[in-house]
Amino acid sequence: MIAQASHTFAIVDDDKRVLEGLRELLESVGYVAKTYRSPSALLDSGELNICDCVITDIKMEPMDGFELEQAVRGQEPGKPMILMTGRTDIEDRGYVGADDHRVFMRKPLNSQALLQAITRLLAFPR
Repeated sequence: MIAQASHTFAIVDDDKRVLEGLRELLESVGYVAKTYRSPSALLDSGELNICDCVITDIKMEPMDGFELEQAVRGQEPGKPMILMTGRTDIEDRGYVGADDHRVFMRKPLNSQALLQAITRLLAFPR
């Protein structure tokens, strides 16, 4: 699967291996990937507006992925987001609803499922 158009992704995780793996996956299909070790690193970068989608871990400190989502929604309400978690108490969402620009995915991520979720999110009107 090769990206139809160049889209830029912000990847936020405190695990360097996850950042590197996701960056490599996205770049291998033609996307641009920017990595951030914390939510504040993304928010302080001034680059949120150039990212077409945010992929973030949920469990981080001191700001978690849900708090990052609130901050992103405050600046860009329709920004697509993928929230990743290793937690089993959060229901997987493999769809995007009428008012929903987010997808929950469990770690470890399935590469094909992630790319399919990205395709759906990018096709959804903002």
